[in-house]
Amino acid sequence: MSTLGNKVDFGKFFKLDTILGTGDSSYTLLKDGLGQTNLIAEQLLVSVNGTIQNPGSAFTLNNGVITFAEAIDSTDTIDFITVMGEAHSLATVSDGAITPAKLSSNLGVTSTPVRINSNRISSNFTLDSSNNAMVTGPITIDSGVSVVLNGSFTVI
Repeated sequence: MSTLGNKVDFGKFFKLDTILGTGDSSYTLLKDGLGQTNLIAEQLLVSVNGTIQNPGSAFTLNNGVITFAEAIDSTDTIDFITVMGEAHSLATVSDGAITPAKLSSNLGVTSTPVRINSNRISSNFTLDSSNNAMVTGPITIDSGVSVVLNGSFTVI
């Protein structure tokens, strides 16, 4: 099958278990018999009687229970409910995928072993006793800025 645009690099897309209309408007969403509570309405593609339903008006979702605006009876067909990704899913970045060019310039990462840091501390900073830190100097602390050093702080 051909695809228009970029391919999906990550994501979780799946069809939920079949729901048969019983005259109710609310149904528990299941996948392989297990409740699906970590979903939001906008990530669902829902078809009833061949018509795609609009999240928020044709149906709502609360804690894994889909509630249709109108009751679904036995003559209606819920064709499918497809989950398009999962809420709160995280993509794992491959080793070596983040290059210095993709990092913020204030991190001071270069393609050499040289690391660059700012020469001033302009916001409050606390170093916990379980941490160590170092900067290259000289370093200036702006007026009114509090620097609390409980751990080891070295200026090189």
